[in-house]
Amino acid sequence: MASPKQLREIFAPILVEHPDLVLRGRWLFRPPIETAIIGLYIGRTACAGSSDMELSVIPLSRFSPPSALGDRRGFEVERVIGVPPPGHWVRGEGEGPPRLLQDMFAPEYQTHLLRNFNAKVPPFLNSVREFADVLSWVSALRGSLFDSGPIDLIDGWLAAMRGDFATAADRLKAYIERTGTPSSPLGIQEHQRRGALLDALQTGDRSAIAAFLHEMEERTIAHHRLQRFWRRTPFPFENA
Repeated sequence: MASPKQLREIFAPILVEHPDLVLRGRWLFRPPIETAIIGLYIGRTACAGSSDMELSVIPLSRFSPPSALGDRRGFEVERVIGVPPPGHWVRGEGEGPPRLLQDMFAPEYQTHLLRNFNAKVPPFLNSVREFADVLSWVSALRGSLFDSGPIDLIDGWLAAMRGDFATAADRLKAYIERTGTPSSPLGIQEHQRRGALLDALQTGDRSAIAAFLHEMEERTIAHHRLQRFWRRTPFPFENA
């Protein structure tokens, strides 16, 4: 499993070629962050030296806890790190330690990684830039294997972002009733937050709804330690 320090070394050629991008922790993205974290999430795997790379759109104001990443699956999975460079083979788990970590620093692997990155990541970043793009991305993959949370929460969030507070309330209420009251302190706290948000959605209190959603944004940004790159922006319904 590559460490953040090793990731900085591995991605150095990419950051030189793309100075508008930032590598922070396991996120590679183009600042500023507004509606969602839009970028490449470099996850952890059990195999030393290998990582799952995910083209991810993580809305900041989701109705899910800030740590939810869909089991680190994102919405569209791209494997680059962990793919053997041209002309190399990788040992199986039963044949000894994998060579992937060493291969990551080989010049031919750097060339391979840069070529794959340029073919896949910039087009993705350019295609998801506006608020409407985020909604479209989430809507298009709604119900797929790569959903980042329970479908009622996704539908509720999508409805709220479109200003359809009645539908958002119905979906959130359905989720709350189905899951019941949790027993853990963190679960109870999240349950109480959702209950307060449900009250605001049911009354159509735009100011209260916006306040809850912005608080969710702040929690998500803080969880990923990306505060310095975040620019708070109003939701469309705040300007309506």
